[in-house]
Amino acid sequence: MCTKVQSQIGRTSIDGILLSPSLSDTAHCIAHLSESLLEPGQETLANMIKNFNIHHLLVDYFQASSEACDMCELLLRGIHRTRANYQSIGRTIKSAEMVFEDASYMEEQNYLICRELSAFASLTNPLSVITWVQFQSMHDNYMALFHELTSKHKKMRMRMKLTRACKSVGGLGLIVSFGAITATALVVAIHSFVSILAMLGLAASCCVRVCNRKGKCISSSSYLEKSSSTEGACAPLDVAAKGVYILINDLDTISRLAGRLHDEVEHGRWRAGMAVRNYTRMGEMMWEVVKGFPVQTACFLEQLEELEEHIYLCLVTMNRSRRLVVKEILISESLS
Repeated sequence: MCTKVQSQIGRTSIDGILLSPSLSDTAHCIAHLSESLLEPGQETLANMIKNFNIHHLLVDYFQASSEACDMCELLLRGIHRTRANYQSIGRTIKSAEMVFEDASYMEEQNYLICRELSAFASLTNPLSVITWVQFQSMHDNYMALFHELTSKHKKMRMRMKLTRACKSVGGLGLIVSFGAITATALVVAIHSFVSILAMLGLAASCCVRVCNRKGKCISSSSYLEKSSSTEGACAPLDVAAKGVYILINDLDTISRLAGRLHDEVEHGRWRAGMAVRNYTRMGEMMWEVVKGFPVQTACFLEQLEELEEHIYLCLVTMNRSRRLVVKEILISESLS
């Protein structure tokens, strides 16, 4: 998953240097990124929904996972931009170190550093692409879908148990009824041959029909068909519910990490802006801010890499769940 994303966005490694593709190239890559990340693809799912009788909750599950993939894509774009911004400010810090070594170029270097810090402070936070409110909205929607899937799965399982119970009771009743009818037929046969034919006809009629739990009679073949169909539709709902539950936990972890890093970026922009204001007002840099930036940047980039890896894991797990749901759908279709 990591290699697939890197090949389209243009980075060579997780902690490598952004190759800075043109805006048109970036837009082209992003337009096709979700299509290449999701498995199975949207076109495949569209054909399945068109040709198969798929439960609407399963369609909602695929839509929810597609929305989660779009969210992951936006965050990955934000991560790449954030990393590029910090690499730029890192180069500025190296220039600041040169100022300490060569005082003759201090004024010129101060001006360049001030310009870079000002640009860094004025940049929009790339991790603002997804807000906490959006994360919370997704969490609530996915929880609602999870409850719907589990509720429907429980109802189907209950129906399957009742179906098996009716089948057992119906079979036992059929045996008892047939035995009683046969005994009666033998007694009546002593008196009338016509009675024998009538009773045998009645016994044959009882053999091909059983009563369901509501008192309505259905044929034994359609009864078994309904049982198999219900059991086949139950499995995909169960797998989808588990997939949504895992997705909710993954997104909660991602939202916490992204929120913390968003605040770190805002703090860094504030410190850079303060350094610029201090230089403009007093003609000197806040060297404490500049000196402390490399250590803070290294720690920040490690946390950024952790967020990126969590997103890749989320995408991999999401695709695995989607493939399992599709597999169960195909099995249920073969049973029906």
